Amino acid sequence: RLQDGYARLSGFSADLAHEFRTPVTNMIGQSQVALGQGRSREEYEALLASNIEELERLARMIESMLFLARAGQEEVVLARQPLVALDELERVAAFFEGMAEERGLRLRCSGAGRFAADPALVRRALANLVSNAVRHADAGGTVELHAEARRGMLELSVTNAGAPIPPEHLQHLFERFYRVDSARSDAEGSTGLGLSIVSAIMNLHGGKASAQSDARETRFILAFPSGEAH
Repeated sequence: RLQDGYARLSGFSADLAHEFRTPVTNMIGQSQVALGQGRSREEYEALLASNIEELERLARMIESMLFLARAGQEEVVLARQPLVALDELERVAAFFEGMAEERGLRLRCSGAGRFAADPALVRRALANLVSNAVRHADAGGTVELHAEARRGMLELSVTNAGAPIPPEHLQHLFERFYRVDSARSDAEGSTGLGLSIVSAIMNLHGGKASAQSDARETRFILAFPSGEAH
């Protein structure tokens, strides 16, 4: 177990260094080229805008890493409240309506159930899943958000039709910086930590995040334990 833990820590450190190196290298290279000779005001403004994008991505990554570190040490204090599952799904769906419309997608919410959880963290987890679903769904389709009591659990699921995730990748999806393929890892604004945060949020609640995928659809599920479902 110690050897496995050490190997994973070493791999994570290497991944983290790679993720930070890329935007930093981009900013250094672009700035050096710009300083090589005089540029117009518009060109300098374009450089600053590009560097701000890279810095914002780094800031999101750092914030995500800090959250995961706190969650790993159980330093995140949950503000549990009774929640209506369908209300939470509809709240997140409304936020992504514009993004979905740009891709010709519909967001449909269904189901019922109540559970106790930290609303801000539940919405963050759902937002990560819906964002991924909208990015990877087949254009013109429907992203389904559903809630139901199942085998003593309260499950929130996000489902989309699109390219399937190969079975060998499913068990690794919630690992930090895990990459399935370039199409899924190079999404604009992605830090490679979204699903790790989802998993951490569920662990804090004593629940579990999981994924299913076949040729027809991909589904991500947040399962809250029976003690929190009403």
